[in-house]
Amino acid sequence: SEIVVLGDTAKSEANGAHFPETLSLLRRYPEVLQCSELLLGESLFSRLAPGTKLRPHCGPSNMRLTCHLGLEIPEGCEITCGGESRTWEVGKCIVFDDSYEHEVSHMGTEPRAVLLVNFWHPDIARERWPRLMREINGKKEGAKT
Repeated sequence: SEIVVLGDTAKSEANGAHFPETLSLLRRYPEVLQCSELLLGESLFSRLAPGTKLRPHCGPSNMRLTCHLGLEIPEGCEITCGGESRTWEVGKCIVFDDSYEHEVSHMGTEPRAVLLVNFWHPDIARERWPRLMREINGKKEGAKT
């Protein structure tokens, strides 16, 4: 399950009210806040039940990076990104480019929880963020369906 705390919906605003310290911290970082406001990515709590396997998938763009902060990490949980597997640790972050194919496997016996934070790739200058998103959104609007 997911609880979006920084996103582009009214529900995420309501969720964020339940986590004021987390939301305040996330909003201090323009790389995180603008990633959400410009619709490139959101920040959320992600909880996986034992036995869950998230199929291989890719994020929409390499303009962002994804951070997973381990909150509740039982044995048997693993993320594989770009062919490299890692395990989370409580209180530590895994940062990866989710435009590479990645998947999650949870063969443990207790739920796994992370704080997932998307943020602008540090190699992209801040002044370029709005223009890049306008270009991407313009291409989506002009795409044939």
